[in-house]
Amino acid sequence: MGEHRGGSGARGISKGPILVVVLIVLIVAGFFGWKALSNRIDDQGQQAAGTCVEGNKTLDVTADPSIAPQIEELAKRYTQTSPVVRDHCITVVVHGAPSASVSTALEAGPAASWDDAALGPRPSLWIPTSSFELAPLAGKAVINGDPRSLASSPIVLAAGPETAATLVGAASSWKSLPSDLTVALPVGSTETSMAAQAIAADVADAGAGPVTTDQAKSAQVNAALSARALQFQSLPTPPTSTAEALGALSAGTPDSVKAVPATEQSIAQSANAAMTTYSPAGATPVADYPAVIVSGSGIDETASRAAAQFADFMREPNQSQLFVGAGFRVEGQDLPDLGAVSPAKISSTLKPASAETAAALGDIVANPVSPRSATILMDTSASMGTDDGGATRLANVAAAVNTQLGRSPDASDIGLREFSTGTDGKPSERILVPGGSLSEPNRRATITDFLNGLRAGGKTSKYPALASSYKAAVDGFDAGRVNSVLLITSSTPDESTTTRAELLSAIAAAGNPSRPVQVDVIVVGAGDDVSTLQDVSDRTGGTLVRVDSTSDPALAATVTKMLS
Repeated sequence: MGEHRGGSGARGISKGPILVVVLIVLIVAGFFGWKALSNRIDDQGQQAAGTCVEGNKTLDVTADPSIAPQIEELAKRYTQTSPVVRDHCITVVVHGAPSASVSTALEAGPAASWDDAALGPRPSLWIPTSSFELAPLAGKAVINGDPRSLASSPIVLAAGPETAATLVGAASSWKSLPSDLTVALPVGSTETSMAAQAIAADVADAGAGPVTTDQAKSAQVNAALSARALQFQSLPTPPTSTAEALGALSAGTPDSVKAVPATEQSIAQSANAAMTTYSPAGATPVADYPAVIVSGSGIDETASRAAAQFADFMREPNQSQLFVGAGFRVEGQDLPDLGAVSPAKISSTLKPASAETAAALGDIVANPVSPRSATILMDTSASMGTDDGGATRLANVAAAVNTQLGRSPDASDIGLREFSTGTDGKPSERILVPGGSLSEPNRRATITDFLNGLRAGGKTSKYPALASSYKAAVDGFDAGRVNSVLLITSSTPDESTTTRAELLSAIAAAGNPSRPVQVDVIVVGAGDDVSTLQDVSDRTGGTLVRVDSTSDPALAATVTKMLS
C-alpha cells in the first residue's frame, strides 16, 4: 500500500513577498500623500498671496497733464487685474502735474518740503514730457534704473497754412526761420526749452547734439536766441504758456505769434483749418515721455517693483495702443492718425543737453540781449585795487564785462574808456577802444586785452569822465537801438575839481531828446557818493545799482542786464 504524508507536515507561505508588497503600498501611499500635502501648501500660499497678507498699497504715479488721461485709463486697467507685489494688493492712483514743477521739486531732494496740493503725493513713478527734464536730476540719486519711453511726439511748429507753405518752400531749419516770423517762446515752457536747444544746435552746427555749455554761451547762439526772444516779448500781450500760444494761433489772434513750438500730438488735438504743422530741417527734439522710477526717502522696494511692473504693463502692445489712439507715437506700432496733420518725418533726434547748458539757454530766452551802442566807462582809481574775494575789484569787474562781451550780439557797438587821476594829480580819461561793431575782426579780443591789462592807481575823477563820455555818446548817437554809457565805479567820492552842479549842468547841456542816451551806473562797495550819480541816471532814463562785493554773482547779473 502506498504511504500517505502525515497531517503535521502542512506547507508554509514565504514572508519575503508579503513584506515587499507592503513596502510598495507604503511608498505609493507616501508619495500621493506628499503630493497632496505639497499641493495643499501651494494652494495655501497662493491663497495667502491672493488675500494680500501684507495688506493694500497705493502706487502713486505723477504724469504730465499732456499724457495724464491715458495714464489714468491704463492705471484703471492695471488695478482691475488685481496685481499683487510682495504680498501687497496694488492700487494705482495717477496725479497730473507739470513736468517742470515736479523736476524742480525732485531736484530739491527728499529733505525739502513737497507741495502735495500742487503736485500730488511724492510719486514712486513719474512720467514727464521728455528726457530733457531729467538733466537737472543727474547725480542726485533720484532716479532708479534707466528710464524708458512709453510714447513719444516730436516737437514741431504749429503755423497757419500759408506760413507753413512758405517754410516748406524754403526748407527752413531751426536757425533759418524767417526773421519776421514771430515764434512763441514763453519762459519756463518745456517746449520752449526743447526748441531753444534745437535752435542752438543748428546755429552751432552741433548736429544731433547734445549742445555744450560753450556753444550755448557763444555770441552766435546768444544773438540767434535773443533775436527770437526779443521779437516774441515785444508782442502787445505775449502768451505765457504753450497752450495759450496755441490758442491764440488757432483763433487767429492779430498781433500775436505766427509759429508755436509744440508736440505734434498737442497740435493735432487742437488743429483747425487755421493751423497746421511744419517740422524744421535738422535734428528734431522729441517728447519721449519716459517712465521714471523714483528713488529716495519713503519709497520702498514694494513701490519700486510695483512701478516697474505697471510701466511694463503700459508697454504691452494691447495697452500701448491707447497712446497711439490719442495721437502719440509708440515704438513698434504704426504712426498715429493725426487727422488733418501729417506726421513729421524725423531724420535725427536731438539729444538733451546738460542741466548747465539748458539753464544757460533758458537764461538767454528769459533775458535776451538786444543790440545796442554802449560806452563802458571803467574806474581804475586806487579804490578799485582793493582785494575782493581773492582778486581785486577791478579784476572781478573786468571778468564780468568780458563774460558779457562773449554773449553780446555782433550787431552791438561797444567802446571802452577808463579814468583816474594822472601822475600830476589831474583827471585822466583814456579812450582805450573807440566804439564800433563787435562784428569787426578781433574787436572782442582787443577789448578783452585792454580789460585784462587795467591796473588800479591814482584818485577817482568820475565826474569829468562821465560828462565827457556822455557828450561823446550823444554826438555819436546810433539810431534804431538803445544808446548808453555804463559807468562802473567805486563808492569813493569824486576827487576831481568838478562839482555836482557842474556835472549836472554838463549832462543837461549835452542832452538831446532826439538822441536819447541813458547813463547806467554800477557802484561798488558801501559809501555815500551815490546821490549825484543817481540824479544823472534818473535824468537820462538809466539805472543805478549798488553791488556790495565784486565777487558776488550779482555783479555779473547786473552787467548782463545793463548791456542787454
